[in-house]
Amino acid sequence: SVDTNKFSLHFMLQAPISEALAKLQNPSQNDLSGKPLDALETLFELSRSYTEGFREFLEELLRSSFWKGQDYPTNPYPELCLGLASRIDSHAGSMGHPEPAYHSRKHFQDVCLALTALLSQPASSSQKSEPHDPWVISHEDAWVLLFCAVAHDFGHDGSINKAPFELEKSSIEKTRNFLSQNSYSPGLIGGLEAKIEPIILATDPSFLSTLLTKFTGTTANPTKIDCMSMLMVEADLLASVLPMRGKLLGKLLGQEWESSNPKAAASV
Repeated sequence: SVDTNKFSLHFMLQAPISEALAKLQNPSQNDLSGKPLDALETLFELSRSYTEGFREFLEELLRSSFWKGQDYPTNPYPELCLGLASRIDSHAGSMGHPEPAYHSRKHFQDVCLALTALLSQPASSSQKSEPHDPWVISHEDAWVLLFCAVAHDFGHDGSINKAPFELEKSSIEKTRNFLSQNSYSPGLIGGLEAKIEPIILATDPSFLSTLLTKFTGTTANPTKIDCMSMLMVEADLLASVLPMRGKLLGKLLGQEWESSNPKAAASV
């Protein structure tokens, strides 16, 4: 009976996530911008209303058709992503105080959903014909980005950077500590650490103008990591630009900043 109830709960959550992701592919619901805002609002409402842990949420997301389609033999990333989500759940449970109003596990869930929505959009015909296009994201690239989405604000305390990349470096260090305790080969772990560092650092808002210069102008020549970093930044911000979800998230960010930066809180 207990196992049956658990299965039913899993199935009930899986269906809304998969359905909301599928609606993003429905051209009949597009608004003038070409994006189905109602489907995006529904997608992030699933995150806001979810009551279980981050790991459980991620387990359901990995059951979606997109992430099933990204799997490959000996893929280490599902276990790594789920293991890190468990570590984040444990960290949140040990704090002894509520999570930050904005940079909570709800935000981590939002970013994982946003990344899935972005990556699941069909590739253009030019990308399909140019396999060396840095915007072409391989299965492994997609999993690295998901790992970054899980990790990017690990341990965020709700404050604002007092020095460039301060909070991002802290998240990277906590993630490295998790990876150091893993049984995968040093080569795999070292390679993953090298990839995630620039991607997570790029989520510092003060770095955005620098990142944009890599894509603009006559001398622009973005690398694969630059493109992955831009996708991570877009996923980090996607929920905040929506008409309804953005208002709620702006209010939560203002609440989070009230003690550490009242001026920034008022500006939000």
